[in-house]
Amino acid sequence: MTRQERALRKSVIILAGFVLLLSALLIWEWRKGKGTEGNDEDGKIIAKVAGQSISLRQWRDELQKRHGDEVLLAMLNRIALEKEAKKLGISVSEQEIDRELQAAASGYGSEELYYSQMETELGLSKEEVREETGYRLLLQAVATTGIVIGDKEIDEYLQQDPDLLRPVKEIELSIIKVNSEREAERVLDRLEDGEDFTDLAEELSIDEDSRLRGGRIGTVEEDNPFWPQELLKTAAELDPGAVAGPFLVEGGYAVIRTDKVNVPKMPSEREIREQVRMELALEQAPPLQKVENDLRAKYGAAIDIDKGLQD
Repeated sequence: MTRQERALRKSVIILAGFVLLLSALLIWEWRKGKGTEGNDEDGKIIAKVAGQSISLRQWRDELQKRHGDEVLLAMLNRIALEKEAKKLGISVSEQEIDRELQAAASGYGSEELYYSQMETELGLSKEEVREETGYRLLLQAVATTGIVIGDKEIDEYLQQDPDLLRPVKEIELSIIKVNSEREAERVLDRLEDGEDFTDLAEELSIDEDSRLRGGRIGTVEEDNPFWPQELLKTAAELDPGAVAGPFLVEGGYAVIRTDKVNVPKMPSEREIREQVRMELALEQAPPLQKVENDLRAKYGAAIDIDKGLQD
């Protein structure tokens, strides 16, 4: 499995876990309100549209209807996992969570930007992100218990994927995207004549999101699979402020500017080998969802919701 494939899989797992955690937090609030008979807050109006109001109770009921089963399973999963981990003597340290979060944040330029994005997109605080990350690491540790990966297997893996042993450059990138190669060449001519990149991006770029920010894309890793590799390879070698192009991109052509290139600190060789050991062990382990299912069964999980909640 390549670095890109690992990053994609990890991103999907992290995002799914965060969405479920967010749902769990919302439903937990709903259930607290449900347990208080005659709660005056139930009738509180929290939104309006076209003259129609939505009450706090209506919102909570809709959350329970849409996500209630998922959240109950998530709560049961956490309890069962903690029981099993304690039985096996397995724990996840704060240092392990720190390393995992540092890896997850690597494509954002900094941990501060990563947490800010999680807050903006998913409404999760730093503590909630850490909680979900710790759960996922603990689940992986339980799932791989008893699976032995030898040093020879790790050596062979590293020989096949030597990029693991080098840092991935993080490029702070800006672009001007236009419809044709000819238009892109004219952009380069105007830049060479001294016109400002930001002004041209706001005037000409057809990429709406970056155009509103003067062409700024943000931080992109040099091996990001969603960008043309020729573009990223060039961007990684440019000096800050230098421009290049045109590059064929989805929906047009791009002129790029490298604003900054960061070379993150590499994990130690021991940490890399442990990362590979876990990756290989997970390939042999049952799917994590099956592990959760098995743990719920092992610890006698049962859902007993009254008819009123099920309707």
